[in-house]
Amino acid sequence: MTRATPSRPRDTARRPSFRIALPAMRAWHAVIAGGFLVAWLTGDNDDFYMMHQVAGYTVLVAVAARLLVGLFATKMPWRLPRPSLAGTRRWLAERRGRNPLFGWLAVALFATVGASAGSGMAAHWLPSVEDLHGGLTDAALWVIGAHVAFVVYMFAGLRRMLTQRLRPATVSAGMLFAAAVAAPLALTAPTPALAGDAEDRQAILDTLAEEARAADPAFNGFDAAAGETLFRTRWAGGDERTPSCTACHTEDPRATGRNAKTGRPIEPVAVSVNPDRFTDPDEVAKQFHRDCDEVLGRECTAQEKGDYITFMMGQ
Repeated sequence: MTRATPSRPRDTARRPSFRIALPAMRAWHAVIAGGFLVAWLTGDNDDFYMMHQVAGYTVLVAVAARLLVGLFATKMPWRLPRPSLAGTRRWLAERRGRNPLFGWLAVALFATVGASAGSGMAAHWLPSVEDLHGGLTDAALWVIGAHVAFVVYMFAGLRRMLTQRLRPATVSAGMLFAAAVAAPLALTAPTPALAGDAEDRQAILDTLAEEARAADPAFNGFDAAAGETLFRTRWAGGDERTPSCTACHTEDPRATGRNAKTGRPIEPVAVSVNPDRFTDPDEVAKQFHRDCDEVLGRECTAQEKGDYITFMMGQ
């Protein structure tokens, strides 16, 4: 009775504010989660670029608003998490109070999700930031996954503590489990490539040559002139907004282009101006799959891909 009596007035005093704060916090989580999901799903489709932009700006505004409110808030749940090494060491020694990994993961979420949204805004005007934006978004996905796994695990553990009166040491297992999950995710989060590599480009060409030879035993190498023809020809099978590669990349592949659908600037496609071009196999495959469908209305052959890269290597 002596422990229950003082807790009641405290709960009663907090309840009116929490009736507003908790639903508002849940709504904020929904905006962040929904906006990030929509932005991620529409990131590689130019037809949904406007939706991608709106979702990204929504996430950015939500993060900024939460940080602004948290700077002035003095009570939970609006007060910003302030984890510290000293507090973490104290919790590890005493096993009492709120698990500090809640705070550390919250900080990681603010940093990665905010950086992803902010770099996306910058990438609209600075094409060179697109790779950084992609890397930060991938990192944010890993942190979000770790956060969700940790919360689910910890709240399941709390229910067991309430129903079975488990010892506090059991809760520490949740922190160790989440740390074991979050650490490798953070360490293995992909980072954007920072420099082109001629050897990587040649490796891509070698792979395309093997595919072209398998499709046609008479294959005799790639032809830059054929690549130029592919680049400049106006085709009839694709999207009417992109009848040729020049619709986005201009007649001069060394010049900065502009996406015909979204208006976004595009870095030059010529290797002499942009040495990062055609060095990432996954990115090359993705770009050819998307662009060939939009310009030609079909997949490009391995021969056509190699011809195109060979032409751009000479520009």
